[in-house]
Amino acid sequence: MVRSVCARRISGLASRGWANPWVRAGANTVVGLAALLLLLHSVPLGDLVHHVQPRHLSPLFAIGVLTLLSQVARATRWMLLLRSRTRVGLLDALWVNLATQLANYVLPLRCGEALRLWWLAKRRHQPSAAALGLIVTDHAFDLGGVTAVLGAGTILKATAADPLLPSLPALLVVFGLAIASLVAIAGGAWLGPRLLANAPVRRLLRPEWSEALVRQSHSFWSGLGTVRGSRLAAVVAASAIAVALDGAAFAMLFLALGLAVPFASAAVAQVTLLYTYILPAAPGYVGSLEAGGTLLLSSLGLSRDAAAGAIVLWHALATLLIVTMGLFALHRVLRMGTAAREGRTFERGRR
Repeated sequence: MVRSVCARRISGLASRGWANPWVRAGANTVVGLAALLLLLHSVPLGDLVHHVQPRHLSPLFAIGVLTLLSQVARATRWMLLLRSRTRVGLLDALWVNLATQLANYVLPLRCGEALRLWWLAKRRHQPSAAALGLIVTDHAFDLGGVTAVLGAGTILKATAADPLLPSLPALLVVFGLAIASLVAIAGGAWLGPRLLANAPVRRLLRPEWSEALVRQSHSFWSGLGTVRGSRLAAVVAASAIAVALDGAAFAMLFLALGLAVPFASAAVAQVTLLYTYILPAAPGYVGSLEAGGTLLLSSLGLSRDAAAGAIVLWHALATLLIVTMGLFALHRVLRMGTAAREGRTFERGRR
């Protein structure tokens, strides 16, 4: 009896502790640092330093340009998604996206999505449900582009058209995750209300699950309803361009290091690498990105030392770009709010 009561109390304390985002962040940091230590144990530091040094500098500048252009493409998509609800300029959409990316990077607790929700609610005066729907729809289009690249890579690997792609089992797993995510978003939005209309199913589900299904469905359809016809085609095109530019930027990494990796292999590896971000991670994804990236790039035929050097250089460049562009963008977002408040104060003064 005493043992069961103690077990229930310990379980309750553990669940409440894990529900605290700062406790999860601390645990994730420990896991990320442990992964980094394991990598440094398997790859001598001297070899890592040798392989991280670029042989050519011009591809590094190209990475910066291509990364910025991919962000402009995503900002264009975000602007088009918002157009039926509120008028947002391309630069404003770009600043918000870059500030969101910075928040997600520094604190991997989806803080960036909270920032976008705040911006839509406070700066653009959008209802919470509509704001959430727009964000879910934006992610769905990004996920669609990633899924298309993974599908093409899986076919190329299965037909042996490109032997330097990541291993087929790894591609199948990641492709399956992408498909499952799309099905969860779109399928849940379509099937959720129909399941809840069924009384036996409704009795089986917890009330909070039923409410979450309804909210997710309404949010997704409200966001998707903002794009039709030519605007939908433009959103799909912007998503495709963004994914292609990301792949081109990753291909530049191998040119800078003098490594022979085809563009198709680099593009597929880049979208596969995105799934390391779902692992427990320290701030800045330190450790998890290096460990997962080294395993992934080793499957392209690179030696472990060369793969580790490539992913460390990529992480350093990504950090530089995300932090510098994100800080400038965050400054611009905050200035937009200050200017809006000053404008309202001036108008009230005139009255």
